[in-house]
Amino acid sequence: MKQTRLIPTLLSILFLGLAWQIIALSIGFPAIFPSLIDLLKETARLFTSDNFYTDLFSTILRGSIGFAFAFVLALLLAVTAAFSSFWKAFFQPIIIFSRSVPVVSLVLIAILWFSPPQLPVFIALVTMFPILYQNILTGLESVDYKYVEMAQAFGKSSYKRFVSIYLPASKSNIFAGISTAMGFGWRAIIIGEVLAQPIHGIGTAMRQAQAYINVSELIAWTVVAVVVSYLFEFIIKLIRRINVEHMLPASRPFELKYSNQPAEIKNITALNLHKRFKEAAVFNSFNQVFDSRVVWTLKGFSGKGKTTLLRLLSGLDKPDSGEIRYKRDFSLAYSFQDMRLLPWLTISGNVAYSVDSTHYHRQEVSDLVAYLLFRLELADQAHKYPHELSGGQQQRVGLARALAARTDVLLLDEPLTGLDDELKVRIIDFLSEWIAVNKPLVVWATHENIQLKGLEVNEVFV
Repeated sequence: MKQTRLIPTLLSILFLGLAWQIIALSIGFPAIFPSLIDLLKETARLFTSDNFYTDLFSTILRGSIGFAFAFVLALLLAVTAAFSSFWKAFFQPIIIFSRSVPVVSLVLIAILWFSPPQLPVFIALVTMFPILYQNILTGLESVDYKYVEMAQAFGKSSYKRFVSIYLPASKSNIFAGISTAMGFGWRAIIIGEVLAQPIHGIGTAMRQAQAYINVSELIAWTVVAVVVSYLFEFIIKLIRRINVEHMLPASRPFELKYSNQPAEIKNITALNLHKRFKEAAVFNSFNQVFDSRVVWTLKGFSGKGKTTLLRLLSGLDKPDSGEIRYKRDFSLAYSFQDMRLLPWLTISGNVAYSVDSTHYHRQEVSDLVAYLLFRLELADQAHKYPHELSGGQQQRVGLARALAARTDVLLLDEPLTGLDDELKVRIIDFLSEWIAVNKPLVVWATHENIQLKGLEVNEVFV
């Protein structure tokens, strides 16, 4: 594949060089249009000149400072706008104005306001900011809210949801914005240097070459500017490919430890719940007390409210009236019917996501994740990504993630979907063991008759 791309790229470069040489020979005036050989010699000479690296570093430094200011400002305003319609509407005219003003106008005005070294930084800031803002905002607004709900169900804080959901999901948009902004900003910086003429900089060197009618040097500096721009683009692509995931240490043997101590009885009371969607009533005065002495299965036809009840119990949805009572310090885990696995995390990363890192060491998390994947027959899938798994495998990953949280309340929404009968039996046997050891309050939505070893099962029809 790389060779296939390399050949046309080299042919294109050779074509441009040949075309340049033909035009230079036809004009026959090297002072105005130098030959390719003269241009290459001048470019090589630049690298040995006294001020080359000072000029180059000065321009790169100004661009980096301008980009840093632009990115931080764009990120702050885009995050504010993404979560507030008022501020989004407030910022919009400002963004349109800053995006519409010609760069040359900004440069001419900024010359009156800033010293020569400061002007390119200001130009970089103003040029890059609207592009970065719009791309970051688009990325944040396009995040699949199902992932956010999943994080909410596992009790992740707003900061944790932003860092682990919004930023990774917006990665493509953010880097596309960075790439575009750097392209526009780099050119704007050099324009600012040409007009402001600070002591050092690519633009200053180009302006001096033009003043002395040194076309070869002027074009050589242009080639340098293009190469630096390409290198920035290459670095951005490399960074974009980096998938940040905190890898877990090698796992050790893990065993479920039974306790002879009586477990605290956990209760959730659904009191007089009413819930409607548009014209359809899902619940009319639903009442039920769920406690952890038995496993509760929700039965009923599709669309009759099993998932809705789980969402009400988890707090993801609110009832139209009525209330749900439980201890406020209850922790909760949810195995979603539609999985909601994070595509930028490996299978191990998805399972570990639910674990409260403040309560467990990384080694403990690694041991637990490896154990659950082994018991759910997914050990060989640990380092794969969700899109590489079948639907039934993804369903088991979602179940493993819910179990890994080791919470007071465990909500299961059809966790055995897509599994063959023999595998279902093995998974149910493991769940019987897990529930007996950890003693959570289990509410399980299912179409099937569930028989758990050594555990009493109560059915609730909705």
